[in-house]
Amino acid sequence: MAIKSKIKGKKKHKNKKTSVKYKKYTVEGEKITKKARSCPRCGPGVFLSVGKGRSYCGRCHFTEFEKRNIEPKLELKK
Repeated sequence: MAIKSKIKGKKKHKNKKTSVKYKKYTVEGEKITKKARSCPRCGPGVFLSVGKGRSYCGRCHFTEFEKRNIEPKLELKK
């Protein structure tokens, strides 16, 4: 019976994901403006991710919640 041994060698090359920071800016003439809001703690260059009702910084864990407009419930009188 032949024993199969694993062949050791180089790992297969994997490409890195491309950066998508270009989606956070717009170019208007000679001006570059940000679309997304940057983190108030970390400063410019670190963007807040926008989720359901909140903004979050992955670097310093700053979280900002959106204010909800809650209408008071009216009680029915019998």
